Amino acid sequence: MYDENLVVTLAQKQRAVRAIYISSYIPRRCGIATFTKDLTTAINNLNPHALSEIIAVLDDIEYSYPWEVKTRISQQNLSDYIDAARYINRSSTDIVNLQHEFGLYGGEDGEYILSLIDDLERPLVTTFHTVLPDPDEHKAYIMRRIIDKSAAVVAMTNESLQTLINKYNCPPGKVVLIHHGVPDFAFNGMASHKKKLRIGAAPMILTAGLLGPGKGLEHVIDAMPEILSSIPEAQLYIVGQTHPHILKKEGEVYRKSLQRRVLKLNVTKAVKFVNKYLEDDDLHHYFSAADFFVTAYPNLQQPTSGTLAWGIASGKVNIATPYQHAREILQDGSGVLVKPNDSSSIADAVISFWSNPAAMEAIREKAYTKGRQMTWSGIGQQYLDLFRTVMERR
Repeated sequence: MYDENLVVTLAQKQRAVRAIYISSYIPRRCGIATFTKDLTTAINNLNPHALSEIIAVLDDIEYSYPWEVKTRISQQNLSDYIDAARYINRSSTDIVNLQHEFGLYGGEDGEYILSLIDDLERPLVTTFHTVLPDPDEHKAYIMRRIIDKSAAVVAMTNESLQTLINKYNCPPGKVVLIHHGVPDFAFNGMASHKKKLRIGAAPMILTAGLLGPGKGLEHVIDAMPEILSSIPEAQLYIVGQTHPHILKKEGEVYRKSLQRRVLKLNVTKAVKFVNKYLEDDDLHHYFSAADFFVTAYPNLQQPTSGTLAWGIASGKVNIATPYQHAREILQDGSGVLVKPNDSSSIADAVISFWSNPAAMEAIREKAYTKGRQMTWSGIGQQYLDLFRTVMERR
C-alpha cells in the first residue's frame, strides 16, 4: 500500500518552478549581478524544465545581455518599474525573487521598487544583501514595506536575520537564513595554480574584488614591510578593477593612492596589482593559488562579503577585521579576526601562521569544511525548496 497524499506531495515538490528574478545582471560588473548569475545557474541545473528569467536593472550604461534577460528597468525611470510588474503579471511565472540592495533601484533610497512590488500578482521572495542595523526612518520604511509584501525573505547571516526580526518587525516565520553561495573548490593544488599564474610568492597574500575606498587595502599594504622583514618571499596580490561607479566619478584616484603608498614603503616588488575585472574561472585560479586571503574592511557593519565566502570555500587562512559577516562566519576558528585599521595585526597574523605549518593546515581544513556547506549547488537547492514551500502555502 502507498500513501496517495505523500505521492502528490512529492510530485508537487519535484515539479518545475518558473521564477523571475529582479536584479542587476551580467555583464554589468557588480557583486549582485554575479551573485544572481551564479544563483540562477545553480537553480537551472536543478530545475531544467523551467529556466530562470531575469528583469535586469540598468545603471546609465547599455549592456548586451544574454538571452535570459527578458526585460529591463532603467534605474531612474519609474514607469519601467510599473511596466515590469505588468510583464510579470502577464507571464506564466510561479514566483518572483527580488535581489535587494540600497543603491540598486531608483528614487530616494531605492523607493521606486515599491511601485513594482505593490502591483505584483505573484508571490514575492526577497533576498536582502544589506540589512542596516541602524537605518534612518525612510530606509526603515522601505525595508518594512518590502517585508510586508514578501511571502518570504532571505538573510545571509544570523545577525542580519535577527536584525530583520528585531529592528524591522519581520515575522520570524517569514525569514530564512541562506548563506552566500560559493564555487566548488579543490582543497589542495596551490602549487599548480601558482605555476599557472607564474607566481613565485611564498606565501601569496590575496585581496580581491572591485576596488574603492572602504576596503581597507591601505592597511594591508602597510603590513607588508613588517611581513617582509620575517618572510622575504611574501607577496601581496590586489586583484580587481576599480568599481565602475567610482571610476566614472573619480577615476583611479584610490588606486593611485595605493600605488603611491607602495612606492613610499619601498615594497614595489612585493605588491602586485591585477587591474582588470576577472570572470569567475580566472578568479578561481587566484583564490586556489593563495595561502592567505585578507578582508580589512573598516566598516564593521559590513553585512556580507562574497569574497570572504570564496576565501572560506577555497580553504585559505582568512584574515579579517571584525565586520558583521566575518564575526559570524569565522567565530568557530575557521579564520582569524584582527583589529580594524591596524596593519600590525595583519602582519602578526600572517607571520604567526606561516611559521606554524600545523596550525595553518588546521585552520585551512576547518575553513574548507565549512565552505562545503555553501557551494552553489546546495544554495540553489535551498532557494528552490523555499520557492516550492511558498508556492504550496499559496
